[in-house]
Amino acid sequence: MNTSPENSSTDGMITKLKNDFPASVVVFLVALPLCMGIAIASGVPVSAGLLTGIIGGLVVGLIAGAPLQVSGPAAGLTVIVYSVVQQHGLEMLGTVVVIGGIFQLLAGVLKLGQWFRAVSPAVIKGMLSGIGVLIFASQFHVMVDDKPKEGGLKNLISIPEAIEKGLPLPEWTDAEERNIRKQHLIAFGDLHERQVQLYEKVAEQAVDNPQEADIERELLQFEEVAEQQSAITNELETLEEEVRNFEFTHSSVQKQKELTNRMAKALVASQIARDDLTDESKLTDVKKDQKAAAESMEKLMSSLKNHRWAAKVGMFTIGLILIWSSVVPKKFRVVPPPLIAVVAATVLATIYSLPVFYVEIPDNLFSEIHFPSWIVLQNAPWISLIQSGLLIAVVASAETLLCAVAVDQMHSGPRTKYDRELTAQGVGNMACGLVGALPMTGVIVRSAANVQAGGKTRWSAVMHGLWLLIFVALLGWLLRSIPTACLAAMLVYTGIKLMNFPKNFRDLKKYGYGEIAIYIVTVSTIVSVDLLSGVLAGIGLSAFKLLYTFSHLKTDLTVDRENKKAHLLLNGAATFLRLPLLAEELDRVPKGFELRVDFQHLDYIDHACLDLLMNWGKQHESLGGGLVIDWESLNARFHREENMKSKENSPTQQETLVS
Repeated sequence: MNTSPENSSTDGMITKLKNDFPASVVVFLVALPLCMGIAIASGVPVSAGLLTGIIGGLVVGLIAGAPLQVSGPAAGLTVIVYSVVQQHGLEMLGTVVVIGGIFQLLAGVLKLGQWFRAVSPAVIKGMLSGIGVLIFASQFHVMVDDKPKEGGLKNLISIPEAIEKGLPLPEWTDAEERNIRKQHLIAFGDLHERQVQLYEKVAEQAVDNPQEADIERELLQFEEVAEQQSAITNELETLEEEVRNFEFTHSSVQKQKELTNRMAKALVASQIARDDLTDESKLTDVKKDQKAAAESMEKLMSSLKNHRWAAKVGMFTIGLILIWSSVVPKKFRVVPPPLIAVVAATVLATIYSLPVFYVEIPDNLFSEIHFPSWIVLQNAPWISLIQSGLLIAVVASAETLLCAVAVDQMHSGPRTKYDRELTAQGVGNMACGLVGALPMTGVIVRSAANVQAGGKTRWSAVMHGLWLLIFVALLGWLLRSIPTACLAAMLVYTGIKLMNFPKNFRDLKKYGYGEIAIYIVTVSTIVSVDLLSGVLAGIGLSAFKLLYTFSHLKTDLTVDRENKKAHLLLNGAATFLRLPLLAEELDRVPKGFELRVDFQHLDYIDHACLDLLMNWGKQHESLGGGLVIDWESLNARFHREENMKSKENSPTQQETLVS
């Protein structure tokens, strides 16, 4: 019985979807902790990373040019995003990401996809290693419930200080006190997250110098914000009373005093921020006082730090990832190590009520969506934002397309359409920017998991976005049980993997010490200055090396006067830039001597130098001399076309004799 083409096609699609479904679950399990961890490393709310993961699946997955590649928030962009947020504020991040997406979209439409791959491997490896160092250095501090320093070099230098804070054994108090401390940490974390949300809303809506016509409009739009601020104030008052009334152990009394002092300051700041929202005479102070309230909440959170317990959670997480990746049998490794580590650390923290920071996430994910505000855009520093957007576009595009190349090598399915993939990434980043989420790239860890789990079509990537959406919408409360130190530890491990210094040195050494120098300069500049400067330094050094290579020519002329023969050894690249040197050497050959030109160590020769040799040979012949060129010794990098054209004038295949 014959099967119709339609039925055969349907059966094939069903078979592929059977493979895609389990693959999508695996990718979802890998993506969930990474989306949250990358958001924390970027200095933005966790929800921003989750939104990017959802968009990467549901939007980019449908239109991607690399069907098996998975898109989402990437560790490689954390440094840029953190810098943008510190410099321009969280309210400007969406605008920068939209600008980056527009650049990517234009690049895809103009078919520039292949050009983004035309970057020296030493620069790419240096960029990834540099980003790895920055992630490792910054998240090491977060892993001990501390705040990262300003700048990669300061983070790196202060790692011993973080080790000193987290190394001692933690104080083991009774279960009730640990439970109370944990409840306070989660409650204050929730208040902090809500206060930051309010600050974002006010920053997007407040006019710096409101006119009379703006005042009534602002008072109306701030009514809901004022109610939410009042709720925060009331909850702070309740928590303050609880803290004052609870009898902590003697060793915790000093911390209790510091906590109540910070709570009092946070309460005052919250009350001022609340009053501003309902008093038309104070509208000019709304943005400033909302920022002060958010900062006071952050300082309040800092007084609850327990570096020792956080460090132990981080060490446990990294240890479990290493064990699961190397010791556990392969058949069990279908469950990703980061997920195992996060679940285990969360269970441990829950059972023992560990007093560490926990993930802050709103009850409703969609309350975190922030569309670009016209008021914010009116006062935007556009030149700086466009520069940041361009940097995101370049780094995200390079990372995406290099990831696509790697994924293509993992499977035998459809190949990547680079321009379409670049266009899809542009659309995805524009969507992320419009909702105030993190920028995205194609990511190798999730993509590799997709291929290894048996994904066959784009639907595995699409479905992973759907599972993210469903999980966050229905089980968002579960994410609040995850210790922040656990996610930071996962990124410390990711940073170490990105650095990969031994392998990079081994790979680049094959191509000479010049490539190693480019790599070292790129990494050093990224860590000591910034990402853009590091990449530009690497590209500049690569261009200088290329110019040196194509302008460097060594000549060695030996003359045998007894036999009337001369030997000219050429080493390097014979281009028009070195034409005077070559002419000078030819002029040194005595009249009537036979000259043999050795191309054995020559990398390249252009038409200008070939013409010089041929014309000199004819002139030398007229004076009784000769020219012999050993074509077979010419390096394989010499253009075959030039070789063949020159050989048209030669009587033999072995050598050219002009005599």
